[in-house]
Amino acid sequence: MWVTASINSMLINLYLKYVPGGVYLNFSIAGIAEIAADVCAGIVFSKLGPRWTFVAGYAISVVGGGLLIFQNDFASNDLLIAFFVLLAKFGSSVVQCVCYIATPWLFPVLLCGTAFGICNLFGRFSQAAAPSLAELEIPLPMELFTGISVVGLIASFFVKSSE
Repeated sequence: MWVTASINSMLINLYLKYVPGGVYLNFSIAGIAEIAADVCAGIVFSKLGPRWTFVAGYAISVVGGGLLIFQNDFASNDLLIAFFVLLAKFGSSVVQCVCYIATPWLFPVLLCGTAFGICNLFGRFSQAAAPSLAELEIPLPMELFTGISVVGLIASFFVKSSE
């Protein structure tokens, strides 16, 4: 989960410069989406738990990334592109936030610190691929983003709590 969340979070951030429309608008929407996602992730997590919060975040990422695959078809509509960015960034930010808040629920307390370290290590190492992926020919970066989100979505169904 950490690997897919880390790659997607970095990939969408780096890819935003290639999204049609206003750069200022896209980056502003991405920032607002991240703030809203962090607030919503905590609320949804407290109601539904880690599994279903991961599922919701990845599902939103799949929709947003899937729509951004066709970004050039909608290049003349800045608001529609901004909405696609909002979905992709919101979903990836929810998942990234849930990785941090779910770790104590998914691992025994004695192993929680070690789990944070190991998961974060693998996530950060995997992020190193994101700059290269973001520079690939359009729409390949968003196809990879969506594919990684689908992998995370499927893996979400296997999340179990340690309780």
